[in-house]
Amino acid sequence: MESILHPLKKDKKRDDSKDRDSREKKRSTLSIRPTTRSKDATASRNPSVSSPGLKPAPCKFEMIMESPPAMLHGSVNYSSGALLSGRLRLNVEDPSGEVTLTKFEMVLEVRTSTKKPIQKECKECTTKREAVKEWNFLSEPKTFIRMRDNQFPWSYLLEGRLPATTHGQLGDIAYFFVIKAVTASGEDISLTHPLQVQRAVPPGPDKASIRIFPPTNLTGRVNMSPVVYPIGKFPVSMTLSGVVEKKEQSQTRWRLKKMMWRVEEHSKVKSSPCDKHKGKVSEGKAVQHSESKQLGSGEMKSGWKTDFDTAGGEIVLDFEAQLCTKPSHKVCCDVDSQSGLEVKHTLVLELIVAEEFVPNKNTNLITPTGAARVLRMQFALIVTERAGMGISWEDEMPPMYEDVPASPPGYGNADKNDGAFGGAIMEDYHGPDFDYTDLERLPTTNASQPPVYREREWPEVNAGLPMRHRLDTDDSEVAGPSQPRQRLGGFRLDELEAEPQFTPRRRTSDEGGEAVIDYGEGSAGAASTEQNTRRAR
Repeated sequence: MESILHPLKKDKKRDDSKDRDSREKKRSTLSIRPTTRSKDATASRNPSVSSPGLKPAPCKFEMIMESPPAMLHGSVNYSSGALLSGRLRLNVEDPSGEVTLTKFEMVLEVRTSTKKPIQKECKECTTKREAVKEWNFLSEPKTFIRMRDNQFPWSYLLEGRLPATTHGQLGDIAYFFVIKAVTASGEDISLTHPLQVQRAVPPGPDKASIRIFPPTNLTGRVNMSPVVYPIGKFPVSMTLSGVVEKKEQSQTRWRLKKMMWRVEEHSKVKSSPCDKHKGKVSEGKAVQHSESKQLGSGEMKSGWKTDFDTAGGEIVLDFEAQLCTKPSHKVCCDVDSQSGLEVKHTLVLELIVAEEFVPNKNTNLITPTGAARVLRMQFALIVTERAGMGISWEDEMPPMYEDVPASPPGYGNADKNDGAFGGAIMEDYHGPDFDYTDLERLPTTNASQPPVYREREWPEVNAGLPMRHRLDTDDSEVAGPSQPRQRLGGFRLDELEAEPQFTPRRRTSDEGGEAVIDYGEGSAGAASTEQNTRRAR
């Protein structure tokens, strides 16, 4: 009945069943169809898959670092550098079990790249390479066998003047070990191993800075840590004095309304051309680029202490600032390299103060005058890595062992044989006297030259041996060696054996731990104006 009433609907169902059958047939044919990927294409994407056209390398290198991470302690002018040591292992993978190298060298190089080169598509304009140290492990061809331990130890003192590894917004500084070798068949084998170099400036006394804001009597004093780390917060203490100006019948106050802080990163880079593109700039000159970006920021609308009763009045506020307030912030430490890359950081403080009029008879009657000012201050920050428990290589002590004492070995009894303290006896000498030659020091006019001696002539003593004489001894019977009475070269034996006298070094005034005071002038402008000159140093 349904088919009679709706003939078209029935036909539609039949058509759908036919389409479903055709789709299933197509799917079966697609699943049976073979893949069109070739083995060569798979091998090109996956290097581990061997192909007839690719030949495996006869050997490969492996870098083994033995020294701790390269950390330069101190500033560029006072750092003693960092010790680097390691081993370079050669693994022979040739089927014959041996490989002959005619050239084998390693270079430690620093690569300075700029993100704004003179010519964008030129690699030489973008990256400058400078060799720091070179090693040549072979002076003649040599054959290496697979079963042997083919290792080449190396060491180097990294100079403290070198910049640390940096990845900034305008340029990068990176260190690499580049190993190159040539086999007897002419194949080139290379390896590039990165080296991370960091710098840690030790913290010193707190830095005290003073900023004045003419024509007002406001003075800002800020105390903060001398160094700042990329991760973590650092405390800042500020005191604003001169906020009250008293007159005969009234007084004028400056009330703090809001405090804002931010950390800025300033980058500079000098892009120099390569030999091919020297004509684009003047001879011997480079193009300088500079950029600034804001890192962490914050503000305070309350939480400070205001005292208008003291002479001049003061406002005290303490807060904590940090370089990174968002996960997207990427901070690099301060660097100033000879290649032209420079990164510095600045802490900017902005205080909004409003003027108030108060009569002396009733201090509770406060009338705002409507005048407001923005006090802006800038302070230089030294951003460095954390040194942790690490110390400079020159301050390290040699290892201590159980059997080796800190002092020289002593002389104990013969029966004892306990390491460095026992197994030694001191006895008196009983035998014939020794013959000595007396030396006379010749006079000289140049005090910088070493002294000159000659044999002293004795005309009537020991005629048979004019150059030798018998030592003077006491008339009494002597047991043991005779005691010398004459002077050897103008000095007695007791004077020669005496310990030298040292004078303690006087401490200079620079070694004191006094705080460093930074004195400068801030900028005070109207709150309505957005452009204010920055005169704070």
